[in-house]
Amino acid sequence: MRLSLRKRAAFTLVELLVVIAIIGILVGLLLPAVQAAREAARRMQCSNNVRQIGLACHNYHSALRTFPPGRLVYNGWKSDGNPTKVVTGFLAMVLPYLEGSNLFNTYDQKFGFDDVINQPAVNVRVAAFRCPSSPADEVSPIYSGWNMGWTNDMNALTGLTGEVSDYQGVRGLHHLQGTPGSGQVHVWDGDCGILNESATRIGHITDGTSNTILLFENAGKPDHWRLGKKQPAVTHAQFYSHGPWAGNNGVGVYNWSEDGTVKGCDTCNRFINVDNELSPYSFHTGIVVIVLADGSTQTLSDSVDSQVFVNLCKKQDGNVVGEY
Repeated sequence: MRLSLRKRAAFTLVELLVVIAIIGILVGLLLPAVQAAREAARRMQCSNNVRQIGLACHNYHSALRTFPPGRLVYNGWKSDGNPTKVVTGFLAMVLPYLEGSNLFNTYDQKFGFDDVINQPAVNVRVAAFRCPSSPADEVSPIYSGWNMGWTNDMNALTGLTGEVSDYQGVRGLHHLQGTPGSGQVHVWDGDCGILNESATRIGHITDGTSNTILLFENAGKPDHWRLGKKQPAVTHAQFYSHGPWAGNNGVGVYNWSEDGTVKGCDTCNRFINVDNELSPYSFHTGIVVIVLADGSTQTLSDSVDSQVFVNLCKKQDGNVVGEY
């Protein structure tokens, strides 16, 4: 009897390699789309965070007839009885308007954010103060220049820490004034921001609440980032003067050179996504999220004209902002 042999269907090596190559191409096409969708969701969450903080500032205004100061600094006492400067930031002040009453009650505002008695409170992570796109997920060393003599010495840090915030308020602005290349001068405007050390009311914002920045992203602390690249370990203590949510949340914003190596120079005309020390910085490609004084959220391109940014920071200069 003859047995008929039937051929088994099987992949050849070439066919298998083709299938693998096709799968690789499909994965390569799919991954960027997935990553883009995830970043879009993170950016939406970031916008929601700053909107919540902006609304909390408005609720604070409704209750107290003024926006919170970016920081309070006054003579007081340490919990050990020694005299000191007491420092509190605006994010700590608006906690009750962010469903954070328990944390607000835990944080003893008789003492500064840099007092050891407040370590349990200031090391609590507040989700609304963190951008989900920020790669940092750590606490920051606490720096308080009023009690450290404004030193840059890293050895002067006391070892106290605080959970960071990726959102800060405009307290002041360093910029160039005049026509580029002909008579530009350095200008420091310490009263331009809404969250400065004065009590700003809505009526003080004569440029209009929809034309004035309230908050901006300043993400990535406690790490140092410049132009999308993480920098070596920080070596100057003042880098940490902004960062902890309970601390000095009103930032004196600085202008930077194109390469980010110098701030406040004669040709420093960039503000956004250059350096996360003293200026708006985000991990959303090409933009930074802001909230305006009317509570609305916007994005600013990192290529926005520097004068437009300056006008947005000022609340009473009378300049027309225009398109951005």
